[in-house]
Amino acid sequence: MLDLKAIRENPEEFKRKLGRKSIPSSVIDELLAVDKSALELNKKAEDLKAQQNKASKLIPTLQGEEKEKILKEMKSIASQQKEAQEQANKALLKVKSILESLPNPPRDDVPFGKDDSENRVLRTEGEKPHFSFAPKEHWEIAEEHDLLDMEQASKVSGSRFYYMKNELALLQQALMMWAFRKVTHKGFTPVIPPFMTRKEAIYGTGYLEKGENYIVNPGEDDLFLIGTSEVPMVSIHAGQVIDLDNGPLQYVSYSPCFRREAGSYGKDMKGILRVHQFEKIEMVIFCKPEQATEMHEKIRDLEEEILKELQIPYQVMDICTGDLGCSASKKYDLEAWLPGQGKYREMTSTSIADDYQTRRLQIRYKDTNGKLQYACALNGTAVSSRPLIAILENFQNEDGSVDIPECLQPFCGFAKIEARK
Repeated sequence: MLDLKAIRENPEEFKRKLGRKSIPSSVIDELLAVDKSALELNKKAEDLKAQQNKASKLIPTLQGEEKEKILKEMKSIASQQKEAQEQANKALLKVKSILESLPNPPRDDVPFGKDDSENRVLRTEGEKPHFSFAPKEHWEIAEEHDLLDMEQASKVSGSRFYYMKNELALLQQALMMWAFRKVTHKGFTPVIPPFMTRKEAIYGTGYLEKGENYIVNPGEDDLFLIGTSEVPMVSIHAGQVIDLDNGPLQYVSYSPCFRREAGSYGKDMKGILRVHQFEKIEMVIFCKPEQATEMHEKIRDLEEEILKELQIPYQVMDICTGDLGCSASKKYDLEAWLPGQGKYREMTSTSIADDYQTRRLQIRYKDTNGKLQYACALNGTAVSSRPLIAILENFQNEDGSVDIPECLQPFCGFAKIEARK
């Protein structure tokens, strides 16, 4: 949520910045008009309440007609006060509703664009593999090696689910453990968070505004399966004053993730690129606002280091304003080269959320003057299940075997997925 006081003080700046996320300036005008009305109505209600209090002290000293007159006037004032307060409360709810609908403004260095087609390639890293044969897509390799069974999973659970089997099941666990340990050794605190949260946590991180894709409620309880461990991990300090005097708080978490994949009908139906359930190692950092850019670069550097050790070619994308999403003011994506598809596809991302989430969740710290300020939150994916796709496609051999990146071999116990005879 945005700072209403800051919007009051500099509305034109917010109009400019939010305009880069396609928010019309009229929304800010409406917000300020409703805010002004709420303030005026609230003052009116307070003034009328003061009159009531004054009269309450005076009435015991009066008698006869004078007392009856005051009592009659007070009845009218009480009615006016109640109506003014009700109108003020309605206006305040409207202010809250408009504020909740506004996204985090993009930073000025974010490229302008309407959608993901206008994201900017910053650089390309790694050498694409050269094949003397037509490379296969990961789902083809998985079918040949009995690594995935999506047909039976669809009977059991529906589309976009899978049974992960044999070497791929072991490789999945190896990837998670390797990345979890690697990020922990970089100074991040390892955490396994709750895999279900209350609605407040989803609201606090801004995902309610993203629609149903990230919100899966399996039953009648007020509990929701997480679409990303960012939700419970940013909420880990909800309602707290955190200590940032010794540096940022850095967490790395493991979790399964559950998504509806709303709006993706017919897209990436084969394989595990776009599914309802996957695993992920997520990084979350809390820092002071002046440290946000440095921490964002740190997360991106670590994500790149992971792909480099996996020997996966990739490109770094600077995400444009139209593809930033609700809570991010700046975002990088790392896209891996998939030779089977002949294109780069998203593997990981990292975002700065500023105080957009921490303001909602009331996560604050004390500055050098001892004054409470909202912390800045950042998030980034170390790995998800998607690098498995890149491994199968980039390390496939003509005989049908698949080499395993050296860094994962101690964790999975084999150096190659052998060709099936």
